Amino acid sequence: MRARLVIAGLAACLALAPSHAKAPVDPRSAIAKRLTVDLRDDFTKHSQATIRAAIKPVDINSDGVQDWQVDWNAFGAAWCGTGGCRYQLWLGRRKAAPLLVFDRQMRELDIQQRGARTVFVFDFHGSECGGTGNIACPGEFSWSAKRGRMVLLPTPGKHTSMSNPIDYGQ
Repeated sequence: MRARLVIAGLAACLALAPSHAKAPVDPRSAIAKRLTVDLRDDFTKHSQATIRAAIKPVDINSDGVQDWQVDWNAFGAAWCGTGGCRYQLWLGRRKAAPLLVFDRQMRELDIQQRGARTVFVFDFHGSECGGTGNIACPGEFSWSAKRGRMVLLPTPGKHTSMSNPIDYGQ
């Protein structure tokens, strides 16, 4: 009888104890939270619906986990200039919030599938290629599992030498 009471007491304690298992992360909410912070200095207020609508699915690394892109053109002209608009790539993770892996200003984007690799072909401001704003300045980035980050791919001809996928000057 005493053993049953001890077992029942332990079971009750376990039932009342807080669970330490992490709840699944909602990737769009996690990204929207970060965007909301970044947008706080904008003169235009953006609703959560507008912010979440700017977060679109994309495949960065073919791992079966949904990745995300954000084209800041959706937030208005304050986030664009002669070098184009701010653009972000977020790597989806199974048990954690998405990770920001690309954050740069770009003028044009073409997403290409080359075999199993997804390649993001950008045109940056001409000054990133040693020219002026109107000069084409291509750069191709792709996910490197070995390095755990986006990397600038070697491309023939004149192209950007700015290999850092995140511009901390934003």
